[in-house]
Order: sequence, then structure tokens, then C-alpha cells
Amino acid sequence: MFPNQMNAHLDGPFGSRGTSYAAITEELQMLVRSGRMRDCWDMPPDDAFALVGVGADLLPQDWARINWFGPLEIWRDPEHEVSDILYNGPPTEPFYVVQRGGMVCTGVTAHPAWIEWVQYQLLLRGHKLQLGDYDWPAMAQGVADRLRFAITSPPVAREGRSLAIRLLPERWRTLDDLLQAGMLTREASDLLLEALASGASLLVSGPTGSGKTTLTAALTQAVGKRMRLVFVEDGGELPQAPNSLHLEVPAEAGGFARAVTFALRQKPSYIIVGEVRGGEAMAMLQASATGHPGIGTIHAGGVQGALRNLERMAMIGLSAEAGGGGQAAAQIVRGLITSDTVSLIVAQIGPTARGRRTVLAIEEVLRQGSQGQSGDIFPTNPLFTHNPAQDRLVRVGNVNAAWGLGRL
Repeated sequence: MFPNQMNAHLDGPFGSRGTSYAAITEELQMLVRSGRMRDCWDMPPDDAFALVGVGADLLPQDWARINWFGPLEIWRDPEHEVSDILYNGPPTEPFYVVQRGGMVCTGVTAHPAWIEWVQYQLLLRGHKLQLGDYDWPAMAQGVADRLRFAITSPPVAREGRSLAIRLLPERWRTLDDLLQAGMLTREASDLLLEALASGASLLVSGPTGSGKTTLTAALTQAVGKRMRLVFVEDGGELPQAPNSLHLEVPAEAGGFARAVTFALRQKPSYIIVGEVRGGEAMAMLQASATGHPGIGTIHAGGVQGALRNLERMAMIGLSAEAGGGGQAAAQIVRGLITSDTVSLIVAQIGPTARGRRTVLAIEEVLRQGSQGQSGDIFPTNPLFTHNPAQDRLVRVGNVNAAWGLGRL
């Protein structure tokens, strides 16, 4: 299915036979939109391309330049309002999508060869695989053409190859968009921007699909107009800012933490970590303590959960760095999180009782130093909290940190 074409040349807008890549992409998309490929998904890709008369003569180096992903194209148009595309593996099981916030069984099935083809195209377009290399890991993730993917293959996926696709927006929402949608208030937005302008670090926390990346993208677009941002991500999901550098995390043990440390040499105003999920948490805290604040997202169900997760992940990083843990290490980590040099704020985002995504709380971490013990509740000062009766974010406190004391 994938002829071995090495030393492929990827420059230029035309295919191996002089055909325009843009024209091929447009024709393939038209075939999907018109329904002419509806019966093609249950046959192998080579047979499908021969049937519709497009794509049969394309080589891997051509597909590496074509933004088209087979059956995924059914739901990629923004008008469908699909945020996720899921395929679980068994050939008889259909695709599922998250459409307008609800899980929907599409009834669309696909030949296993199509799933393999899609995986290869995602890895190729996401720069996770080189041309001529058809042996990819059983678990892989990345971003390709506004598709954030996580894929599995045998032996990890016992029932067959799987896909989990998040469709990233063509246009990222700005802070004004979020204000209009009621995700946060103008007062809360202004406070967050003032905190970032003053060098505070921000942790955006929430469950999966809560809007963490959306809020982070809106904030980085706003502060990126006057600051230099260095992004550290696995896949490059967040949007570009005017004066920004995007670093891809090396695929090696401890690569994330090393990339964060390397970012210090890039003269950042802020280091942006797309998702804090391991030892890089310690590198972020150390960077913040030395005058290089950060913005990161973290999975958690609440502010205290976010801080405990940050503490646990930083402990992993410190243990790897120092070769051990223990109470002394715990006090070092807690001392950093609750230090005045880090000046940490947590913005919790998630669904309301009515199912609307919104900022539920904004709290600042109070100074405590190394006095607390691992497992203790973190001292915080609530600044905003969501009022269920009003269904909006309301101000409940004033800033204690030096950057806003007496002003905010």
C-alpha cells in the first residue's frame, strides 16, 4: 500500500507528475462533500482511488504535501460543529464524533486499510515519521493540519488500530470572543492580563475538554503582542504569536524538562507549556523563581487538585534531577509553589451545572515558603468564583501579591 520511495523531494506546489497539490486536495474534498466517496470507505484505499479516478498514481512524497485524511474529511468542515473524531478499532464498529458537545454514533465504518492509511498520513503530515519509514510506534501522538491526534496500533490496540482526533479551530478565539461567550468577565480578564504583565505565573486547570487550551490561546495571543513567548509543546497545538518561538519536545526520557530549561536561553518574557504532565513542572517552577514566568495547562478537577498535581509532577522532576525524594525534596517543591518569587495564579475552567464551559475560579497561591508539608492544603486567596445563581464569575477578593497589592 505504501511503496518505498526514499530521497523524496518535498519542495514546490506540484506533484510527482506535475499535478497541483492544491487542485488534488480540492478535488478530493469535493468528492467527500458530494457523497461520491460514501461507498469507498469499506474498500481499501487503492481500490477507492481507482474507482473515483483521483489519487491512484500519487506517491508517498505527494501525500506528504496533501492536507487530506480519508474518512476524517466527512466531519472536518466547521459547519458540522464536530470537535472530536473517535475510532475504537474493530472493523465492524463505526466512527463516533463529538458534535455540538454530545457523543454521536455516525454509523460510518471503514476498511482497516483506511485506518492504517489515515494513521500514516497523520504521522507523515505531523512530522512524526520520515518518508520511507513505515514502522511506527504502537502509541503515537502529535498535531497535523489542525488535527491533534493520538493513535494506537497492535499489540497495544488488540481489537485493531484506533484514532482519537481533536479538531483544532481554524481561528482561535480571542479574549473578546470569550467575554462575549460569557466564559469570563471583563474584570477577570483585565486582572489576568495585569498579572501576566507583572510577571506572575499562570496555571490553567480543568478536566479534559473544559477549554484550557482555548483560554491559554486567548491569553497568549493578547500578551504576545508586546512580549516574547517561547512555546514548549509536543505537537505545536497553540497558535503563533508575533514574536514567538515554538520548540518541539524531543522524543526522549526527560525531553520535556530539558526543553523547558533550554527555553531559558531564548530570552523569553514567558515560557508557555502546552500541557504540564511530568517532571517539566519542576523546570517551570525553577524558571519562574529565576525571573522567567510561565503559563501552562494541567488536568485537575479544582484549584487544590491542580496544585497537588503540580506538586506531584515537580517531585518527579526533582527526584530525577537529584536522584532521590523524601521530605526535604517535598519541602523544596512546596517552598517554590508557595514562594513570593514564583507568584502563582490558578484559573480553573470547566462546565457549569447547565453544561456551559466557563472559568469557575481564579485564585492566587499565598506565600508560605517551605513551612507546609506534602499533602497539606495549599494556602490560596480566592479572587473570583463562579456564582451558580447568577451563572457568572464574580469578584470575591483582592490581590495579596506584590504585583497587585493595594491596586487590584
